[in-house]
Amino acid sequence: MRGTRRSPGRRARTWCAAAAAAFAFLASACLGTAAPGLTAAHAARASQPRVPPLYLGLQSYLHLGDLSYLEIGDRVEAETAADPGGGDDVIHERTLFHQYGPGVITSMRMQQGRGSPWRLSVDGGGFDFATSDLGGSDKIFPYPLALGPNQTRGSSMVFTPFSFSSQIDLTATARNANFDGIWRKLPYGAALPAATATAAAHADIVSVGNLLRSAGTDIAPPGLPSQAGTARLGTAGTPLTLTTITGADQIRALSIRVPLADAVQFGNSTLEIYWDGQATPAVSAPLKFLAGDGAGVYTPKSRPLVRGLLASITSDRKTYLSYNLYYPMPLRTSARIVLVPNAASAGLGPFRWSVTYQPFRVPSTWWGYFHANYVTVEHPKFRYDMTFLNYAGSGKLVGTVVNFGTIGTALEGNPQIFLDNSLTPQIPYTGSEEWGLGGDYWDGGKQTSLPLGGLPSSTNNPPGTDVEGAAFYRFLIADSIPFNSRIVVDWQHGGLDNWTGPFSASMMWYGTPHQTAIRSDDVLIADPASVAAHHFVSPGRLLVPLTAAFEYLPREPLITGTVAETKTYAQFVMRLYHDNAGAFLRRTFDSCVAGQAAKVYVDGRFAGTWFDQGFSPGRGFDGHERCWRQEDFPLPASMTAGRSTVTIKLVRSGFGPYWTASEYRMFSFVP
Repeated sequence: MRGTRRSPGRRARTWCAAAAAAFAFLASACLGTAAPGLTAAHAARASQPRVPPLYLGLQSYLHLGDLSYLEIGDRVEAETAADPGGGDDVIHERTLFHQYGPGVITSMRMQQGRGSPWRLSVDGGGFDFATSDLGGSDKIFPYPLALGPNQTRGSSMVFTPFSFSSQIDLTATARNANFDGIWRKLPYGAALPAATATAAAHADIVSVGNLLRSAGTDIAPPGLPSQAGTARLGTAGTPLTLTTITGADQIRALSIRVPLADAVQFGNSTLEIYWDGQATPAVSAPLKFLAGDGAGVYTPKSRPLVRGLLASITSDRKTYLSYNLYYPMPLRTSARIVLVPNAASAGLGPFRWSVTYQPFRVPSTWWGYFHANYVTVEHPKFRYDMTFLNYAGSGKLVGTVVNFGTIGTALEGNPQIFLDNSLTPQIPYTGSEEWGLGGDYWDGGKQTSLPLGGLPSSTNNPPGTDVEGAAFYRFLIADSIPFNSRIVVDWQHGGLDNWTGPFSASMMWYGTPHQTAIRSDDVLIADPASVAAHHFVSPGRLLVPLTAAFEYLPREPLITGTVAETKTYAQFVMRLYHDNAGAFLRRTFDSCVAGQAAKVYVDGRFAGTWFDQGFSPGRGFDGHERCWRQEDFPLPASMTAGRSTVTIKLVRSGFGPYWTASEYRMFSFVP
């Protein structure tokens, strides 16, 4: 399908902000309303196990077959050097990441060796490391869970997860202005993965390392049932059904092997998959995008075209090329797999297809269907982000393939991922090539293909091979992006949304329309009626006006609202859905106040420390200071389950001068 720059969800978000004088942008008309209660759909699910297992860190790789599971109870965030004004200004110096636990940091990216050696401190212990400690078999961080700049073509990557119960810090020994890290924020008391991060010989490290080394081969479990056949494409636009699988199963491998001479044209055909009798396909994207290459198809001499873990493109370099998908794809009753030729691939064949699957009999409320879409933006709108995905429901993002046209300043654009109707992206990133695991434009466009990302094809493909611009991929497993009511993936084109060339992209995600986090209450600090209704108490608080914009997008309207500055504590009562399986608080606040921290109590019980590092004030191209921010804090199910109300107390701590807030929202997790 042809995409548009703005999705309805993003347009609504922008309208809400523009219309606000005293936080009308947070009104229920903008983001929806919810009244506590137990719906019939919830009651029907009551007899099933409610919450799926949560596999964190290395366990997410070791349970790859459960990648479709929803995540209920945690929150995901990124710490980044991305300019909060949406441009390319420097905001990091030496403190790259500082947070309180419990949590798991799942990926860390530094530019080349800037600021190294770096020091990582976890729960009181620490060590130094440099680029020389990354990516070798005998290193602190062995390959392929860590990658040096020579492997990524420009970045130092650590995918080795680190769990922390109390505090984690990553610091540079010299100025470092280029960092990205994705981490899971867990409720207090959550079970953490075993501390195996720097134990290179630990069984889990070895197993995950072996799995990642197998990227580019068939990773489906051996001995599973399969189907295979030979077919030929018909006329352009005429769907060809390859097969229909029936039963409660999960696809573990889907391969289409084509004659090498037809590989380029075949890659532009559309693969469609219809789950359980759906009228429209959940998967509808060009075959090559699904397999990790959104640009030219050719046969490199020394590697597969795409050597990815969740998808690959392999060839014998003489007779065939194979597009291979290894995303686990569950179904309840049926899956119809269809290939639709375009004008270039019409009539091609014969080709060989095969599909491998296994029984999948887990509660239907635990997982989401596999989805993939395709968006083209021929003429990105000046000063506005593109939108590659806007999906309402629950699930997780596990893959991105983006064709950006030409190596150059188009890559200065940042991905920005908004979760669950937040006005601040929980996942901002420094730039596009950093998201694709590279740096310095992959050293000027050198192709590379790694288990979790890379630039497999570019504008400097070998002479005589196909070139369709340049494209990168990234697969997300331990650092997948879970969501519980909506996901919006926005992307900048150039550092200030000023690149004029075309883009095309496919997003791969699991999703179900069922929302597993529903807003159950909110308190507006400047509204006397709301304050009274929630028994809000905050001794000595000072109400001050704030006129600023939200962070990260280059163009954001100024919002005038009221912020409470607290040097003592804030206490208030919030409603919950009685049948909740945990909850999270969302705070709207002034992020231009650095070092805000508060100890969180639920009905008098300690529930962790809420911390925000704060930023130097960033300004967009419009000159608007970026200070408004929204941020989430998960609450333990042990403190919320079976309760209709809880009393929240936030006691200021830390080095910041005060704690700020304009609104608190409570979201109940309802499986």
